[in-house]
This record gives sequence, structure tokens and C-alpha cells, in this order.
Amino acid sequence: MLHQPIVVVAVAYFVVGWPVPIPVEYLLIVALALVLTVAAYDVLVRRTRVTRFLFGMREPTAR
Repeated sequence: MLHQPIVVVAVAYFVVGWPVPIPVEYLLIVALALVLTVAAYDVLVRRTRVTRFLFGMREPTAR
């Protein structure tokens, strides 16, 4: 759910136009999409109460 807009819009749009071989473009898209997806999940889902509730996650426990 989170990776589709990141891959299609933010990464692939820019990488596809570069004058590099297709396997290199593929590896760049995969690597950048992974990093951006994990970052978006951490910032947008794990750190806010509303999105934690919407994704069915428990409240964080106090340490």
C-alpha cells in the first residue's frame, strides 16, 4: 500500500530517463523504493496514533 506511489511517482519517473543500462535502473529503483518505503512507514505509520489505529497496531508501551 505504501510502496506503489513511492515507486511509480517519486523514483521510477526520474530514474527511467537516465542514460544507464536497464539492469542498473532496475537496481536503483528497487533500492531507492525500499529505503523510501521504510522511511515513510516509520514516519507516517509508526509514529502517529491515528495511523497506528488505522493499521491495527497496538499502542506503544512505555519504556
